[in-house]
Amino acid sequence: MKKLLSVFVGLLCSVAVFAQTNFQELSLEEACKKAKTENKPIFLDCYTSWCGPCKMMANEVFTLKEAGDYFNKNFVCVKTDMEKGGGPAIGKQYGVDAYPTFLIINANGKLMHKVVGAMPLEKLIESVEIGLKASSLAEYEALYQAGKLDLTEQMAYWKLLSVSGDVVKAQSVGDNLWGKLTEKDKLSAAYWPLLQSRATSLESEELKFVCANRGHFEKEIGKEEVGDLIYNSFMSELNLMIVYQLPAKKYDKIPDIRDLLENNDVPRKDALFKMIDLAEARGKYDATGFMDALDTNLDVLNDSEKSWVFEGANLFISMFKDKAQLKRLGEIAIREKELIRDEVAKSKVTKIAFNFRRAGNDGVYWEDLKTLREVLAQAEVEDKYVFLDCHNNGQTTKAIDDQLFTQKEVEDLLNKFFINYRVNLEEGEGAKVIRRYGINIPNVMLVLDKEGNVRHMISNVMNGNFIERVQETFDDNKAFGVLEARYVSGDRSPEFMVQYLTALSKVANSSKMALVAVELFASLNDEQRTSPEFWMLYNPQFSGISSEMKNYLFSHLQEFREKIGTEKVDQTVVNQIYSDLSSVLYAQGSRYTVDDINNIIQFIKRHDIQDSQQLLCIANITKLFKSKVHSVKDYKKACKGLKPENIPFADLYANILAVEPERTDEWNAWGKEIVASLTDPGYIQWYKQFLQL
Repeated sequence: MKKLLSVFVGLLCSVAVFAQTNFQELSLEEACKKAKTENKPIFLDCYTSWCGPCKMMANEVFTLKEAGDYFNKNFVCVKTDMEKGGGPAIGKQYGVDAYPTFLIINANGKLMHKVVGAMPLEKLIESVEIGLKASSLAEYEALYQAGKLDLTEQMAYWKLLSVSGDVVKAQSVGDNLWGKLTEKDKLSAAYWPLLQSRATSLESEELKFVCANRGHFEKEIGKEEVGDLIYNSFMSELNLMIVYQLPAKKYDKIPDIRDLLENNDVPRKDALFKMIDLAEARGKYDATGFMDALDTNLDVLNDSEKSWVFEGANLFISMFKDKAQLKRLGEIAIREKELIRDEVAKSKVTKIAFNFRRAGNDGVYWEDLKTLREVLAQAEVEDKYVFLDCHNNGQTTKAIDDQLFTQKEVEDLLNKFFINYRVNLEEGEGAKVIRRYGINIPNVMLVLDKEGNVRHMISNVMNGNFIERVQETFDDNKAFGVLEARYVSGDRSPEFMVQYLTALSKVANSSKMALVAVELFASLNDEQRTSPEFWMLYNPQFSGISSEMKNYLFSHLQEFREKIGTEKVDQTVVNQIYSDLSSVLYAQGSRYTVDDINNIIQFIKRHDIQDSQQLLCIANITKLFKSKVHSVKDYKKACKGLKPENIPFADLYANILAVEPERTDEWNAWGKEIVASLTDPGYIQWYKQFLQL
């Protein structure tokens, strides 16, 4: 029984596969081999991940049983993302520059035919069949140039060029052919597609010819198709007027177009009259009139017409920078998107809806959605990243809200390119975000892709380069999440490791920085270790975590000076020594000994380090502290030559008085002397608060 059930399930799966187009996961080379074996040509769907019409074909056309019946029987079917893997090479080889493009290729890899653009299944099959009847475009071209094609064959060649997307050549062949046709030929159904392609303007001679012979064409071609041609000629004129700001004289024709529409039998009159109203407002540069016309009786438009109208509104209303109009357009589009059924049109209007709702908002627009899952679904619809603000109710959060998110440049950047969402880590979805993304401190900003994966991470957002950090999202060589994924997948090339280490330093991931810095340093040879490309390794934030890196810097000091520059190298050395000496005062149980400090002093003197006088003072102060000297007199002597504001008084004060509190008076007295020598009001105020003066 189990075996029978297994066979039955297998049959069901087989039916499911072959009820739609079976695109096989093959390279072009593998597809050619299979095509030879099966004696079939290849049907290659050239698409991109961002192409709306490509998605429409994949979801609504190739899933049809009729599509599977035709394409699975006659072709080896393959899909290729034109931006990944072998896609770019295929695009270059076969001249693919629009999406979707469908290539018919023989088993030897020779292009037989090309079909460009999304279309219904019936039209697609018809377009594919046109190419299969000819050996190739190249052979047709050769015969055409030799003058060996009769009128019927020239018509076939024109059709082939038209569906292949070669607009320029199709226009040339069509013009030549039209000029050879007699009036009787032009009335023939055989040449109707050519006449149809040319009758696109209300003023064209071809449209006038159709109207003059309308009864004949309605009988030969069909009343509906002739009506569609006349409707399309109105639409082509009005679409241009709505989508683009044409010269004023173009809009002078609107009264004539209105009269023509009123006095003739044209399909979808109500929709065309509304388009005329919108075109008229566009021509007058009247944003309010345009929005008033848009906001009434939109139900007279079909999905395709709404798509055109909102595209025009998008371009037109954007010019005014009027938040009220921008918000109004967003609200109208949000209302209408729910009524649109065509997926391509719905996607276009949805993007306009949310973009304008955000643009019409004062400040950064934070989505009013309840869960991150809903936000990610919205990101999928709009094909955008999510900007996720992980915050709490602390003072830093309030400062970010008041000082950062109110900036016009920040508002424009976030509202234009992201779905913006806020999560309080201390309530609601906060716990889920903490678990999912390992966020352990507030005020970290994450950029997520549509699947919820981290694309980028931004911390320390108030340091003045926030916009630059956000823009790193779009650079695969800087986006933290992209680099993190490459590291996890095993990329250890030195160039990549530098990029990754730079990203880690910006998100302050010290534990991972230590691992990556040590790993990179160990992989380099001596020439690489002293090259400018890897100089960043010796920044104290990296070299301070590895005595091997620090010692290498100090022992190759002169070589670094020659390659990097003395001033730059010495500044890094000074910072490293300051960091080392400070650890004696800051860190409990520092391993530095008096001998270690003496070695540092000798190193400074031997190499004539820049700013050595100040550095030596700090070294001598640290030496006194490590030697358990607590007398103010000795420290004052060691501090001679040191600027008052650079004296590590507070650290000495806290550490020494914790051991000998009876010295409080003498240390307070020294503190007052330092205050008296200061000139900076900020330092003075700080010392007075510290000493409670």
